[in-house]
Amino acid sequence: MAEIKIIEENEHFLKLEISGFPKEIVNALRRTMIAEVPTLAIDEVLFTENTSSLYNEYIAHRLGLLPLKTNPDPEFLANLSIDIQNGLIPEYRSDLQLRAECPPQAGKSLTIYSSDLKSLGAEEIEVVEKNIPLFKLGVGQIVELQAFARYGIGKQHAKFSPVSPVSYSFKPVLIFDKSKEFNCEEHVNVCPKQCLEYKDGVLRFTDAWECILCRACEKDCKTGATKISWDESIVRMTIESTGSLPPKVILKTAALILIRKLEILVSLLEKKEEIISEKNGSNQSVSKNGN
Repeated sequence: MAEIKIIEENEHFLKLEISGFPKEIVNALRRTMIAEVPTLAIDEVLFTENTSSLYNEYIAHRLGLLPLKTNPDPEFLANLSIDIQNGLIPEYRSDLQLRAECPPQAGKSLTIYSSDLKSLGAEEIEVVEKNIPLFKLGVGQIVELQAFARYGIGKQHAKFSPVSPVSYSFKPVLIFDKSKEFNCEEHVNVCPKQCLEYKDGVLRFTDAWECILCRACEKDCKTGATKISWDESIVRMTIESTGSLPPKVILKTAALILIRKLEILVSLLEKKEEIISEKNGSNQSVSKNGN
C-alpha cells in the first residue's frame, strides 16, 4: 500500500518516508524538483555606476544567485514550468534597485548586504535572507544598479533551482541466519553507528535508518550469518529548500509537473492512434474501390 509519512519538517527542510512507490517514480520526483520547478531569480542587471573594485559581471553573478521569495501556488508553477519547457518566455518580470555609497567621512570600508536590494514593482519581491554580504565598498566608492528578476527552471540555470540537496535512500535490511553460529555479543560492537542488538538469539537493528550500509558487521562475521541488504519499496527522501519555496510546495509542484507531462504524452498517443486509424480506413476504402 502506498504511503507517505513526514519524519521531520521545518521552514526549509522536509524528510519523508515513502512506501509502496517504485524507485523510478521517486527518482523522477527528485529530478523534477531539482530541474523543473520554477522560481524567481535575477536574470539581468543594468549598471548606472560602479566605482568599486569588482567588475560588473562579478556583482551581477552574485545577485543572480540570491534566492528570492516565489509565488507558492503549485498549479501556477506547474503550468509555468510546462510553458517554459515548450519555449515560451514568461511575461512576468520584477525590478529591483540597489544604490550604495561609502561616504568619505566613514573612514573605513562598507559591506553591502542583500537587504540593500529594494523592490520597485507593485508586487514586492523579497530576498530570502537579508544578511547575505554582496560586496564591499571602499571610501568614496559607489554602486548603482537596477536588477530584473524573472521565472526560470533549473534546466536553464542552477540559480532557478528551488532546492539545495534532494536525496533519498532505501531502508537497510539485516538478514540473520541463526543456524550459523558466531560470537554475536562481540559482533554488535563492530557497528560504527551502534545500531545493532542481539536479543533472544536474534541479531537485529535497533534503528534500521541509522545503518550506513558500511557492511562492517557483514565483513566481521566469518560464518556468513549476517548479510546487509536494502528494501527498495521503502525510501526516505530529504528535501532542503533554498528558501524560495516551502519544501511541501516544491514536492507538490514536482508531482503536478510529472502529471502534466504524462497527460501530454497520453494526448499525443491518442492523436497518433486516430491518425493511424484514419489512414487504415482510407487504405481499406481505396482497396475496395480498386477491386
